[in-house]
Amino acid sequence: MFNNHPFRKRLLVIAAVASLLLSAALTGCGSSDNNNNNNTESKTESSSVNSGSQTIAADAVAAKSDNFEFRKPIVSFLFNNTYTNRQEYAAYQGLDVTKNLKEQYYNEEQGITWFDVFMDETKLYLQQILVLCEAAKEDGVALDDTDLDNIEITMQNIKSSAQSIGMEFDDYILSVFGEGITEEMIRDYAKMTALANKYYTQVYNGYTYTDAEYEKYFEENKTSYQYADFLQYNFSFAPSGDASVDEAAQKAAKEKAKAYADNLSQCHTAEEFKKYIKDYLTKNPSLVSSSTGSELSGDELTVAIDAELDHIAYEKYAYEVTSNAGKWIFDLSRKNLDTTVIENANSYTVLMVTKTAYRDETVTKNVRHILFTPDSYKSDSAATDDAANAAALAKANEVYDSWKAGEQTEEAFAALASQFSDDTGSKAKGGLYEDVTEGQMVAEFNDWLFDSQRKPGDTGIVKTTYGYHIMYFVGDGDPAWQLSVDTVMRKTDFEETYQSLAEKYTIEYMDEVLNSIQEMEAEETSAITYDESSVSSQSDASAESSVPAESTASAESSVPAESAASATA
Repeated sequence: MFNNHPFRKRLLVIAAVASLLLSAALTGCGSSDNNNNNNTESKTESSSVNSGSQTIAADAVAAKSDNFEFRKPIVSFLFNNTYTNRQEYAAYQGLDVTKNLKEQYYNEEQGITWFDVFMDETKLYLQQILVLCEAAKEDGVALDDTDLDNIEITMQNIKSSAQSIGMEFDDYILSVFGEGITEEMIRDYAKMTALANKYYTQVYNGYTYTDAEYEKYFEENKTSYQYADFLQYNFSFAPSGDASVDEAAQKAAKEKAKAYADNLSQCHTAEEFKKYIKDYLTKNPSLVSSSTGSELSGDELTVAIDAELDHIAYEKYAYEVTSNAGKWIFDLSRKNLDTTVIENANSYTVLMVTKTAYRDETVTKNVRHILFTPDSYKSDSAATDDAANAAALAKANEVYDSWKAGEQTEEAFAALASQFSDDTGSKAKGGLYEDVTEGQMVAEFNDWLFDSQRKPGDTGIVKTTYGYHIMYFVGDGDPAWQLSVDTVMRKTDFEETYQSLAEKYTIEYMDEVLNSIQEMEAEETSAITYDESSVSSQSDASAESSVPAESTASAESSVPAESAASATA
């Protein structure tokens, strides 16, 4: 459903929904520190497996709490997944992927090996799952039929993946998960992660805040949520000391660039600013880039200049005062249409503020939908794609007609979504997606939702790459800035809640079992990750159960101001 789902590219075989969503959700909880093997803040104990020999059972318990446990094969998979995901970055810190992790140090002085580093991160994840599962059990939170159905869908997806490449299921899960894994272990792990994620979601969504609290937090952290819009153009010249240009020529080029910059800074409107650049580039066509390397003329030049003009406008530039440009743009005295010239080592930057510091008041949208995916309608009588599409559309029309024949209320629509929708991400909530931002959904869904004529209660059928959606427009949601603030406030509150839970429950690690885990060889680790194309669309639209992505101070235009469009004088 989501055009750029924040977690979709990170799906693992068994973690198609619950595991990685939870993993991303808990980033920051427990305050991980790779330089400390005892970094977790929950009550933990270590013990050794007393087997009477040095042989450790393939399915030995590796970590446990009072009511839940992780066995070695699953922990081995999680460890190797951590290793796979981190090894490229770790290589910059000295990791040699061709050597055994236990034989190379992350910090030799403290005796910390790279195995310790990756195992610490794995143990932190295990702790988070076990703590939340214990809290869920104590609070009476349990998986319902829908949760269990989703787990079975995930299991079936794994089996389908095996079939698609002609492998037996047992061989396939062995190649992906490693030695000792069984279908039941995978299913148990899926249940644990689903339960932990369900409890997390319940707690996370349970916090409530007033408008006054949002405003107070914003005022106290204003710069984290401020943006500005501006125009920028650079006039370049050869820097002094360039041996290829004589001193007189350097001086002349610098003076010429300064003159152009000063003239541009005299513009009083954005239209004047852009016109000046357009005229300048028209008179200096060699400054306009060409993919062919040849000089442009006529219509080609006009098109290229218009493209350059698009590049000089920066919108929603996040607050920063590390650059000279940022310091000037976000100065408290700044006014709309102010201009300045900044001298750099080999250029003059001209800036015009078109919108001084502001918070993002963009209004989000709330919508319900009922999804009918063609794959759900493939049968002996509808084996082709065209037939499956026709069957999905027919069912969509049937359900839509039944709603129109009734009371035509939002409540009635929600009931039908809960009954018929193929979108597991919203089905349990009557097809509801709240606070949707423009561009968040796939194009056709987005275009219908953000139509300027859209009114509460509007309905219709929209076709997307996922299938057919019966749409119901609920109305406007919260402004974007408030959603950003809300996300941070919830994360902060959840971290406090989690810390109290981590101190409450005892997690026991079996160090002898954990230390017996081996990293996969480099060529084997490619089997850890999962081709997302084999995960059905029923798992793709589950973002409502995941943690909202952190959105504070994330610049849509993150290019440092001094490095934007430029021309050589």
